[in-house]
Amino acid sequence: MGRRGPKPGPNHLKVIAGVAESRLNRDEPVPSKAAAGLAPDSISEGARKVWDRLAPDLVDKGMLTEWDVDTFVVFCEAVATYHECRKMLEDSPSEHGKYLERGSAGGLIKSPYWQIMRDCSSVMAQFSSRFGMTPGDRASLKAGVELGGSDSGGPLRGAERILS
Repeated sequence: MGRRGPKPGPNHLKVIAGVAESRLNRDEPVPSKAAAGLAPDSISEGARKVWDRLAPDLVDKGMLTEWDVDTFVVFCEAVATYHECRKMLEDSPSEHGKYLERGSAGGLIKSPYWQIMRDCSSVMAQFSSRFGMTPGDRASLKAGVELGGSDSGGPLRGAERILS
């Protein structure tokens, strides 16, 4: 039987959002962050540019770990492909405009570049939310807010709860 309700979020996002201690999974496996900043050799040149722009900050915030590398590569490739198709769409408009082309049967069809861009934007939206990268994902996050700590004697909040 399937689970009801939304898929539970990972602890690192729950901690940043300020979720109550009782709602955290203290037994959640914690991957190593050691090699997470290194892009795989197989990544395309365009995707490497996206990786180099975003990965350091995600690693720094604990949002990109070694276990997430392949998922993040998919996101980076989708962003790179989106931009590549956007450029091709702009550079090759047909007599019917940049969004329509004449198909093999003679009728008008949507540009294949437009179709690929739409597919990539769907992948980008789905995968970016897994890393807390969309405005909606960040809306409930409270990064950098510490109400207690080892020096104050107060309750541990934010990342201190997981790191202690």
